[in-house]
Amino acid sequence: MDDLNVVALAILILGMATFFGIGWYSRRWTNSTAEFYVAGGHIPWKLNGVAMFSNYASAASFLGVAGAIALFGIDNWWLALGFFAGWVVVVLIIASPLRRSGKYTVADALQERFSGPDIRVMTIITGVIIGTIYLVPQLVGAGHLFNLLIPLEAIGLDASYIFWVGIAGGFTAAIVVLGGMRGTSYNQAFQGIIIFGAMTLLLVLSVVLYFSWNPLNVLTEADHVVPPQVLVDEGAADQILAEYPVDSSGDESLEAAKSTTEILPDAPTAMTPGVNVRDLLNQLSLVLGLFLGVVGLPHVLIRLYTVKNAEAARKSTEFTIVALAIFYTMTLFVGLAAMMLLYPLLTDLINQGEIGKATNTAVAELGALLGGRGSIGGDLFLGIVLAGAMAAILSSAVGLLIQMTTTVAHDGYTVLLRPQSSEQQRVLVARIAGIVLTIVAVLMAIWLKEENVAQLVGMAFGIAASTFAPVLLLTVWWTRFTRQGVIAGFVVGLLVSLLFTFLKFLEVDEFLFLPVLVNPALYGVPAAFIAAIVTSYATHDVGDVDRFMHLAHDRAGVENSEGAAAD
Repeated sequence: MDDLNVVALAILILGMATFFGIGWYSRRWTNSTAEFYVAGGHIPWKLNGVAMFSNYASAASFLGVAGAIALFGIDNWWLALGFFAGWVVVVLIIASPLRRSGKYTVADALQERFSGPDIRVMTIITGVIIGTIYLVPQLVGAGHLFNLLIPLEAIGLDASYIFWVGIAGGFTAAIVVLGGMRGTSYNQAFQGIIIFGAMTLLLVLSVVLYFSWNPLNVLTEADHVVPPQVLVDEGAADQILAEYPVDSSGDESLEAAKSTTEILPDAPTAMTPGVNVRDLLNQLSLVLGLFLGVVGLPHVLIRLYTVKNAEAARKSTEFTIVALAIFYTMTLFVGLAAMMLLYPLLTDLINQGEIGKATNTAVAELGALLGGRGSIGGDLFLGIVLAGAMAAILSSAVGLLIQMTTTVAHDGYTVLLRPQSSEQQRVLVARIAGIVLTIVAVLMAIWLKEENVAQLVGMAFGIAASTFAPVLLLTVWWTRFTRQGVIAGFVVGLLVSLLFTFLKFLEVDEFLFLPVLVNPALYGVPAAFIAAIVTSYATHDVGDVDRFMHLAHDRAGVENSEGAAAD
C-alpha cells in the first residue's frame, strides 16, 4: 500500500468531494446563530441518530478496535464494549433532562439552574481542552492515512505528513465554516452510512469467501489460532514466516493461522480471555474513563440540541445504541477474520516492532485481500475501506470542531463578552473561531505525530469523565448540589486529569506514590466527585433548583409545550 493507488485514491477523492458539496449546499442555512450552532433544532431524530453514530464511531472504532482484535484476539473486544456501555448511561440518565434544560450548549443547561459567569468560563475552558485533545488524533490519523496512500516522496515523508495534516484540517474547517451544524449533521449522516456499509461489506465478504457463509465459523476457527502477538512474544514467529510469505493468499494465511496451535499447543487462542488484560488499576481506570467519558463529551452532548425536543433526543440516542451494538459486534468478526486471513503479514509487522502499523492497517489490508491484491477489485475494496476510515476521521473531526466553535462563539462571545451583538457578528465570530481552533489543532497534530492515537482519544475520555460527567450528573439529579460545588468539581477534576495526562505523556511512572495509569479517570473522577460533594455540603447556593428540576424531569409538561417528537 505504499505505492500510489489510483483507483483507491479516486474513490477517496469522490467521497471527500461529496462531503465538501454537502457543506457548500448547507451554507444557505447558516445566517442565524440557532441554525449555525444547532441547526435550529430541525434535524429529524432518525438522521440525528445516524449522525450521532458517525460522530462517535471515529477512526479508533473503525480501524483501531478491529485492528487490536486482529493482534490479540477477543480480549481487545472489551474496548468496544467500553465505548458502547457509556451510551446506556447517556440514554438512561442524561439525554432527556439535558435536552429539556438546555438551548445550544451544556453551559446553557447548567445556567438554567446556577447563575454567574464563572460556570460558563469553566465549561468553555474544559470543552475546548477536551475537544482539542480529541480532535488532534483525528488529524494525526488523517495525516498518516494520506501519507500511506499518497506519499509525497519528493518533499520527504515528514513534510508530506505535515502537508496532509494541513489539508485534513482545512477540509474539516471548510465543512464547519460553510455548513454550520446542518452541514455537519448531513455530512455525518452520509459518513455514518459509509462507515457502517464498509464494515458490513468486510464482514459479508470474509464470511462468504473464507468461512462457508457462516459467521459462527469465524469464532470456531479462531479458537484454534494463537494470536500473532502471542506467537511473536513466544519467539515462534520465524517458524511461520519461513514457510508462509507476507503476501500469502487468504487460504494460505488461514492455513498458517491454524498451524500455530501445533507450534504452541499450550498457548492461549484468539478466543481465550485474559491474554492482553492490563493490571487491575490500569484496567479499572480505562473502563471508568470509557464508561463515564461519553456522558462528558461535549461534541456528543451538543447533538441533543439539534432535534425538536427531549423525546426526539431520547429516540436519537436509542437509535445510536442499536447502531453501535451492531457495528461493534461486526468489528469482532472482522478483527478475527483479519487475524486469520492476514496472519503472516501481521506476524511480520509485529516481529519488526511495527505494532502500530499492524493495528492501523489491518482493516485496509483485509479490504485489499478480499478484492484481490493487485487487481482492480482489490484497489476498489481498498478504496471503499479507506473511504470508510476517512469518513470516520472527518465525521469526528467536524463534530468536535462545531462543538468547540459553538462553545467559544455562544458561551464566550455572545453571553459573556457581547450580549448585544448582532446575529451576523455572532456567526462571523463562530466562523473565525473555527478557523483559529483548526490552526491550533493542526499545529498540535504536527507536534504529536508520533503519539499513540488511541492513547490520545482515551485521555480525552478520561478528562471528560473527570469534569463534565460528575458536574452534569450531580446537577441533573442532586438537589443539594451548589454553584460552588460545580466550580470545585470542574477545577479539581480538570487539574487532576490534566496532571496525570501529561505525566503519562512525559513517561513518568509514579507521582506522590501513585502509579501513573494509562488513563487519568481513576484519579480524576473520584477527586471531582469528592470536591463537588464536600464543597456543596459546605455551601448553600443550590441555584434555582425547584424550577430546574421541574424543567429537567417533568416530561409531560415539557413535552406538551414543545410538541410531539419529529419523525
